[in-house]
Amino acid sequence: MRFTLDSSHQDFASSIDALLSKSDDLVVLVDGATVSLGQAGAVQNSVDQSRRLFPLTAGDALGDVDFGPAFDLGALATAAQLQGLGQTLLDVTTDYAKQRKQFGKVIGQFQAVKHHLAEVAVGLEMSRPLLHGAAMAVRDGSADSSRDVAAAKVACGDAAYRAARVALQVHGAIGYTQEHDLSLWLTKVRALVTAWGTPAFHRGRVVDSVS
Repeated sequence: MRFTLDSSHQDFASSIDALLSKSDDLVVLVDGATVSLGQAGAVQNSVDQSRRLFPLTAGDALGDVDFGPAFDLGALATAAQLQGLGQTLLDVTTDYAKQRKQFGKVIGQFQAVKHHLAEVAVGLEMSRPLLHGAAMAVRDGSADSSRDVAAAKVACGDAAYRAARVALQVHGAIGYTQEHDLSLWLTKVRALVTAWGTPAFHRGRVVDSVS
């Protein structure tokens, strides 16, 4: 893990670089403005099997630093992953609906299936400009970047979650099986929706920014 810090934090950055040169698996714990070496406990089970989760306890303090920009980058990256996952789920489910037959017809011909997939497509299209706008705000150092990132995280999370629900409904029970790739995407969406701030947390950030 490496953070990009401005010139006012060069001493802190130097200490991080020194630690990175000694370890390929540096873990830091952020508590408010205080940054400490994190001591990882035993690995915990995760709904997303591709993620490793550990309880952390604080070790030696490294100093104080504003991690707001780093948090926004993490939330923005998570929103981008959710947008991509939602689009993948839509594409895969649409292809499946064109092949799976029931009552002598492919299920993609039924209006109920079409409407569900259309709602997913609309949600993804509506969230994409928010994601791009947030990325540009962060790039340009906009004063509203935190608000824009929060809005993108909520929109992309909602769109991806809808895509996951519809994908499971259209695929049926096969979507629950670990042998099908769909299960990997479903569990990743479920994990990322609450990663780097829950939807309620980011909605609160948006409200606070305009109140």
